[in-house]
This record gives sequence, structure tokens and C-alpha cells, in this order.
Amino acid sequence: MLTVAITLNAADLYQTTADLNLRSGPGSKYNSIGIVKNGENVSVLEKDNSLWFKVEYKGKNGFLSSKFLTLVVVEPPKVVESPQVEPVPEESNSTMYFIIGAVIVIIIMGFALSGRKKSITPTNTNTNSKQKSEKELKEELKKHILNNIKITVSTSNSTNSSKDDSIIDVTGESYNINSSGNLNKYNTGVPKWAHQYVYSYSELLSATNEQKKFYDVFKINFLNGIYFDLEGNTNYAFILLFDLLDEYEIHKDSFQTEKLLNNLGQFYPKIKSYAMPFLIKKMQAKGDIEGVERLSRQENKNQTVYQSQNTNSAYSFDGDYWGLGTKNKTKLNLTDPEVKILNSLIDTNNRFNSIDFCSAQIIKLFFSILKELKDRFKISNSTIEEQTAIIAEIELTKHYKFRKNSSNYNSQASNFVTTIYQTIYKLCENSLRDYFFVGRKTDLKWYIHSDDALNEFNNRFNMHIQELLSKNLAALADTDDKTEIELNGYNKGRWKNKLEKLKTNFNEKEHFVFYKNITELGNQNKKNPSIENIFFKASKFIAKFSNETSLKLYVHYVHYDLISDTFDNKQLTKTIQKSLFKNAEQLKEFETIIGQLIKDKNLDTALKCVSNIYITKRKTIQLDTTKIKEVQEQHSGTVELLNEYLKDEIEAESSTVKTEEINLNINYNKETSLSSIFIKEITLTAIQSDALILLGKNGFSISIQDFDAFAKSNGAFKNSLIESINETCFEFIDDVLIEEEEENFNLNETYYQKLLTK
Repeated sequence: MLTVAITLNAADLYQTTADLNLRSGPGSKYNSIGIVKNGENVSVLEKDNSLWFKVEYKGKNGFLSSKFLTLVVVEPPKVVESPQVEPVPEESNSTMYFIIGAVIVIIIMGFALSGRKKSITPTNTNTNSKQKSEKELKEELKKHILNNIKITVSTSNSTNSSKDDSIIDVTGESYNINSSGNLNKYNTGVPKWAHQYVYSYSELLSATNEQKKFYDVFKINFLNGIYFDLEGNTNYAFILLFDLLDEYEIHKDSFQTEKLLNNLGQFYPKIKSYAMPFLIKKMQAKGDIEGVERLSRQENKNQTVYQSQNTNSAYSFDGDYWGLGTKNKTKLNLTDPEVKILNSLIDTNNRFNSIDFCSAQIIKLFFSILKELKDRFKISNSTIEEQTAIIAEIELTKHYKFRKNSSNYNSQASNFVTTIYQTIYKLCENSLRDYFFVGRKTDLKWYIHSDDALNEFNNRFNMHIQELLSKNLAALADTDDKTEIELNGYNKGRWKNKLEKLKTNFNEKEHFVFYKNITELGNQNKKNPSIENIFFKASKFIAKFSNETSLKLYVHYVHYDLISDTFDNKQLTKTIQKSLFKNAEQLKEFETIIGQLIKDKNLDTALKCVSNIYITKRKTIQLDTTKIKEVQEQHSGTVELLNEYLKDEIEAESSTVKTEEINLNINYNKETSLSSIFIKEITLTAIQSDALILLGKNGFSISIQDFDAFAKSNGAFKNSLIESINETCFEFIDDVLIEEEEENFNLNETYYQKLLTK
């Protein structure tokens, strides 16, 4: 029997009441994987979480906030039964089943349209009205079929066909056919981007602002099923490839990523040969062996053979051209075996590694440690491979539950050395991150999942590696200014560690060296909103050792404070000011210098003037030598009196600076108020604005202790203040703006930039 069941899941159809982010998980902390516009219909798959429903939208599964969803009531069309047909012989092949099934579906849809038309169209209408009615009904039924109808076509002789391979499910999902007609033209034209080899998402950092803006539009539209003609600018497609792979690392949904990569390869064919092999490598690192086998079988069916570095499956691809080894072969003079090892690693693309200097240093550390490990194991008549086999057995039997010597076990055990290489590479990267004060280290359990296996790795490998890293890090070359600027852009609070190091190594007799180092640190943070704080803290520290150096650094602070979003006008403490100015004249002279700096913004002139403050001011006296001689003859004591008069003396007591009189006045009226730097869509109180600005100027991270002091000084509690800011901004950014992590409050830099008016 051939049966066709057409059913509408009316109870599962909902409509959005606002523009929503489609989240990868049930909560705002999960990444957005697309945008669902206001008024769009979605199919609700699960309601286990009353606040977040799992939905399907344009072929993607994700989560939407239930409070912005409303039930859609759809009246299902009548069930249309097909005529009887002869059963298909069992010996027919699957291709014949598919062709027959497809033809039958088309015929049935024709009957459905015909039956619908005849059952509804009145018999007493004229020809024109009848034609109009037919058109409307066809469009109406077409929408039902495409959006809401599930059709099941069965060609089985048995009434129980649930396990029959010949069943064709038409689920209502739409698939775009790859043709030039399906690519949309971008209205203003795609920003040109000269072809380059893209190795990671971080390559976007080198793009222009115009290119970055287009990429954001390109990605959002791609996720919503709208595909732009890139006009030959394939860099955007490769950036999106690595972007989607990076997001897979977070949400770990291989099916979702597979679907997106299939679409990417379909519409941008140059991506196709790289997309699935890259995903397979990511899945291998996560230990998703079933997923790897499924994808490899699927690729083999498509007659595309890939060769994996990590399994015995027969699939190979030229993605090694994008590998870390190939990329650095000439630059670092790598051997072919070294290139092969680096190309086998999968977790080497991130913002830190995209900095050329850092990438090169990690690779040098990696191979240096591999060499020394081989030498150490050789002394004990062992090898890296033998040591690896012991760890592999623990990992594969305890974590993956593989039976020893099974096909899965042997497949993974023979290539487990790649996992060890990956782990050693990450240890080198983590150590370099510590050395450069950038943090965000990777947990080794990403690669070795079993606690017992990881302990074995630490005992057999890591105890040697840490010793070797300490020795090799000490021999690293110094970073140049370009690298320092990139590192400071990566971690905007990095200057704090550098400043502490300079203070620790400070020599009282070389305060000029300290000044030079601080100005260099400032230049390396010229793109950092925290730059003014570098000079303010340095000025306070050096005040007890050098008055002139302290004032020069304070002038730097004022200079950068003036060009920042807000003028904080921080004052040195009364005690420090008293130590810096010996008299009221020096204080007044410094106020004049700062006043002129505010007017003309000329930093060099202000610094030169500071040096004159502490030059001894001698009185200018016009002497009449003739009269002096006459006086000398008349009064022998006059010479002594004159010497006393010419003597340099401290100002009279009335002009001496007293502690209670210290008050450095800097007058500056900035037209823009604090709240005006933020967009009008959010209404922040004065203390909320000040708190956000404080976090922004401290590298988007501040210790809980310091923030607590700020909150108390403004009559607020720290937690209440954080919560109020997050609540105020949530509706606009649809996410948490400030989060607590260990001993700090961290401000999301990307979201903060969205809140600014500029």
C-alpha cells in the first residue's frame, strides 16, 4: 500500500513577537547562531525549559526565549489519500525507489492542489473570479506545504515501514540549489579584499573597518539563509569557515556545524574541499569518533577521499596547505617531518597564535622540547611512542570504553601520538602566555580526557616539559614594539604586570631609566583606553625618588586624560603634592603649565617647562659699584649686610606651602557630559556611567576589591550596582554585560563598544 500522510504540527508552531537571537543553548550566555525577525514562524521542538524553548528555524535548531513566542493556530488541510498502486518488487534497487517516490510525490501534490481547488471553488462564479480563486488557493496551499506540512511516502509492502530504507521523508525543510540565480547582490557592492591565504578567523583583525562591517552583514545573512555574491572576494567565505569552526568549539553541535558548512561549500565551491576535513579534525580532538566515522562515510559516498592524520580512514585533502607547518615552512626553515607534525595539529588558530612573533616562538619551543624529550627517553632506553602507548591504553579503555585490540582501539592507539603532540604544543603556548602576561590558558583535558591518563602524562612527560620550558623561555628573543602593541590589544590589562615588573626592578639612582621605560610602555599601549592610568600610577610611585620625573609623568597622564572619552582629572594625594612642591610659587607654576597644556595640547612644550620648575630662581639686582665703594669706606659692616642680601634664601614663611593649603587646581570644562558617551537607547544613572567608564579605563577588568571601594564611595553596594547595570543594558544587547570571574569583574569589550555613541 502506498500512503501519503499530510500533517500540520499546529500545536508546535509559534510566532515571534520581537527580533530575537537564536541561541545555541537555553540561556543568554550561549552564542547567537542567527537572528529571528519579529513575526517569523518557528517550530517548537522541546519545552523542557519553560523559559527557553528549543525550536527549528530555517533548517537550524536553537533556543528562543519563551516570553517572546506566541502560539499560532493553523487549521490543517484535509488528508488526501493516494490511489492504489502496484507494490515495487523487493529486488528493485534504491535508485529506482527514489525516482518512483519522487514522481509519486509530484503527482500527489498535483492531486492535492486539484482536489483543494474543486472542493472550495463555487460552481456559480464567472471565469475571471474562478481563475483568481485558483491562484490564491494555490499560493495558500503552497505555503502550507513548504512551511508547515510533513509528507511521508511509503512504498513498502508491509504496514510497518518504520525501518524500511525505501521510505522518503519530506520534512518541510528547504534546500537551496547552487546556481548563480540564488546569490544575492550586495546593494553597495562587496568591499574589495585582495586574495590571501586565510589560516584562522583572526585574519579578520587585519581587515579594514569597511571589510569588517561587510563581514558582519555577510555572516548574519548567511545564518538566515540569504547568500551574497562575493564577487570573487573569497576571503570572506574562508573567514566564515573558521568562524563557524571556532563556534563549534563552544557549542559542540556537530550536526548544526555540518549543516552550515554544507551550505557554505554549496554556495562558495572553493570552500567545499576544506570544510568537512577541518570539521573532522575538530571532532577528532573532541573524541567524537562516531561523528568522524559518519562524516567520513558520507564523504566517501560523495566520491571525495580524505586522508586523516588521526585515524585509519581513507580520506585525504589538500587542507594541509592551510596547516601550521606549511604556513611556516619557509619562514622557520622547517623540515618535512616537522611540517607534517605541525599540520596534524588542529587547535592552533586563535588570536594569540595569529601574532607572528608568538606563533614562531611556540613552534621553536615545541620542537626544542620534543628533541630534548627524545634525548631523555633514549637514556632510559625508551621513546616518545612507547611512553605514548601507555597513556593511550588508559585513555582509550577508561574514557572511551574501547576493548583493547578492537578496531576502534587500534585505530586510535596507533595515532595517539598526535594527541600527545597537541598537548605538548598547548603547554608551550600556555607557558608563553604566562611569560607575556596574556592569560586565557587552555585546559589540557580538552585533549586527554581521563584523569588517570592525564596524571600519567604529567608523570611521564610534563615533569620534564616544565623544566625544559623554564630553561627555553629564558632564552627567548625580546619582543618588538609591533608585537607589544598587538599583545596589549589582545589583553588590555597587561600593562599592570609590566608596570609591577618595572617597579620591582627599579634602581633609585636611575630614575631617568624608569621614565624612559614608562614612556615606552605608554607607546606600546597607545590604542589602549587604560593608557592614562599607566602614567598616573607611575607618577605616584616615583614621587618619593624624583620630583621632576613624577611631574613629567603626571603631565603625560593629563595629556591622555584630555583625549580620552571623559576627563577624570585625578589628583595626586596631599602628601605627594607637599613633597613635590617646596613653595607656593612652584605649585602655581605647575598649574600654569597644565593650564597651557589644556589649551594647546602640546605635550612636548609642557614637558620642557616642567624642567624649569626646580631651577633655582636668583634675584636680579642692579649694582652701582661707585656707590658701593663709597658705602664700604663709610661703613665697614655694609659688605656683610650686602652679602646677606644677595644670598639665596628660602621664601618667607607666608609663602611656604603648608599641608592644608595644598590644592592643585586644574580647570577644564568639557562640553560632553559623562552620560552622553553612551547611546540614547539605554538610560544609565550617573553612578552606572561612572562604573562602566571605570571598567573601560582599567582594561575592561577591575578587582572586586577596587570596585567595592568605588561603589562604597558613591553610596552603593558592588553587587547591586553590577546587577542594575546588567539589567539596564540587557534588553539592548540581549546578554550579560559584566561578569564576575575569580577575583575580578570583567566587562565584555564588544558589548561595551556597542553602547558607545561613537
